[in-house]
Amino acid sequence: MVIAASVSFGVGGAFMKASDGFSRWLPSICLLVMFVIGAVFLTLAVRSMGLSAAYVLGLGIEVLVSVGLGHYFYGEQLTVAQVVGAMLIVAGVAAVRFG
Repeated sequence: MVIAASVSFGVGGAFMKASDGFSRWLPSICLLVMFVIGAVFLTLAVRSMGLSAAYVLGLGIEVLVSVGLGHYFYGEQLTVAQVVGAMLIVAGVAAVRFG
């Protein structure tokens, strides 16, 4: 459930960029739909995992999904600082989740 929520939120974020500030209707609708789907999956995950575990784990996965989608679809460059930052976020998520 957490992975599905994270992917939904990450894809929603990609549609957020494509919506150009809600000025394009189709990407705007898609981002709203993806965020609602993500919220449903996260709600189900919180029920079984607890808030801190599900939310923090989901944020870490969402970072990876968002970075990948931004790079692949929008040609966003990955700097060393961004890669290190994403790795630190994932490490922090693992520490909170499994520590």
